[in-house]
Amino acid sequence: MSSSVAPASTAGGGGGSGGLDCPGVRCVSIAVTGDVLLHPPLLDQARADDPTGVGLNFTPMLAAQTPYVADADLGICHLETPLAPAAGPFSGYPEFSVPPQILPALVGVGYDACTTASNHTLDQGTDGLHRTLDELDAAGLAHSGSYRTAADAAAPTVIDTGHGRVGLISVTYGFNTGPPLQPWQVSILDVDAVLRAARAARTVGADLVVVAVHAGTEYDTEPNSDQRAAAEALLASPDIDLVYGHHAHVVQPLQQINGKWVIYGLGNNIAAHATPVDATREGLLVRVTFSQDSAGGWRTSDIAWVASLQGPGPPHRWCPLTTGNACADPALAAAVLADTTETVNRYDAETDGARRLDQP
Repeated sequence: MSSSVAPASTAGGGGGSGGLDCPGVRCVSIAVTGDVLLHPPLLDQARADDPTGVGLNFTPMLAAQTPYVADADLGICHLETPLAPAAGPFSGYPEFSVPPQILPALVGVGYDACTTASNHTLDQGTDGLHRTLDELDAAGLAHSGSYRTAADAAAPTVIDTGHGRVGLISVTYGFNTGPPLQPWQVSILDVDAVLRAARAARTVGADLVVVAVHAGTEYDTEPNSDQRAAAEALLASPDIDLVYGHHAHVVQPLQQINGKWVIYGLGNNIAAHATPVDATREGLLVRVTFSQDSAGGWRTSDIAWVASLQGPGPPHRWCPLTTGNACADPALAAAVLADTTETVNRYDAETDGARRLDQP
């Protein structure tokens, strides 16, 4: 699907505004989350959660995301690592090869697309890259960031949500295993190249363009100079409506630039790092709503975030830290929510209109 106009799922309805009244002629809501990073303990959890006792079931660990993702017009995940054959072998860090059984769980939660450009994209070489794209296609998930051919890489990913067409661009700062065999196999963070890709997406009919940037300093809640420079340059373009990031594995701030938004770091969606950094169990789910006015212009009309916490496990579960939720220890949940709130608002996001989403 990397080169076609792919339809997003309509299972969640969304009304064109993620459950909100649309303040314009039409609205598009997009839900984004951080790294799907399947360390070995998560595979053990998926085996334990499978009712047959022999398969892998990732749905229970992601299920609490459903009300937030399925209600959006477009849900985008970040598949950080290559997929293995269904029967394995599977491996974790430093060269990941993870079960394709994660995809039915992502689809079931409500995701319509996954970004694939990361420092781990080439962990299993070209074979792993191709296998991942084949599995995403078979699951009905649109994708951007890695490609089978130069022609695929040159063709924009544009997703038709039913309320508007969204161009999706995914880039990474680099690779752990060296460069790709061909430079077009994975998109690199190059501002000029991203601007060209955004213009190409507009040319084929994208109403909105969002850019996923896999970059940052691991375990640091402050965006680094590369992230900040890229966000400022990209959001200066009339062709780009949203920039968001992952890779640091911890939550980083939101910031309004030129009337548009950058989410510097979403933290992890689901992961189980051996590294003893508690903040890697925290994350953000952010829902951004765009509205079109009668003159045809689009603007960000709402940006709302959900703090999440994954317990040390087992069981491993994504837990939203929202009003009335009881899936985490109350004292720990309150402390994490306070820390996340401070990080999110470090650059005056709340003053500029970002809000905490307590109910889906």
